Amino acid sequence: MSIRTKKEVFLTELLSVLRSQYPEWNVRDHCKIAWRSQPEIIWPQADLLIPEPRVIVECDENSDPGRSLTKYWPLIDLGRGGHLTVIEVWKRGPTFGFGFAELAKWMGRKLMRLYPSFRYEFIERRDETADTIAKQIAQIVKQI
Repeated sequence: MSIRTKKEVFLTELLSVLRSQYPEWNVRDHCKIAWRSQPEIIWPQADLLIPEPRVIVECDENSDPGRSLTKYWPLIDLGRGGHLTVIEVWKRGPTFGFGFAELAKWMGRKLMRLYPSFRYEFIERRDETADTIAKQIAQIVKQI
């Protein structure tokens, strides 16, 4: 099974768990995030979106987790005054090491200092089930 397929299987399981355990969140998947005054073709697509409170969940496996921050940075900058939380659920693969994870965490801390209404949370996934990760996401969302 390819890494992309593994990610989609996990994402589908995570979506199912979140929708069943937290129906009040109205969790959406593969959701385009509108970027004011920009053509839709460059709008970022969230793996999962919880509209209230505004939470984006990105699930990445064997990829650079910092890309999630980079793709939302314009929205973070434009959204001054509006709260946004990005939760990165990252699983290390054979080619992307922990240096990429540490860089993403560093970028997240910097962005939180620059934009007080922005929050970044990093969940490292090893072999945890979707249910376990959903509980971690719920702990974060309930603190907002």
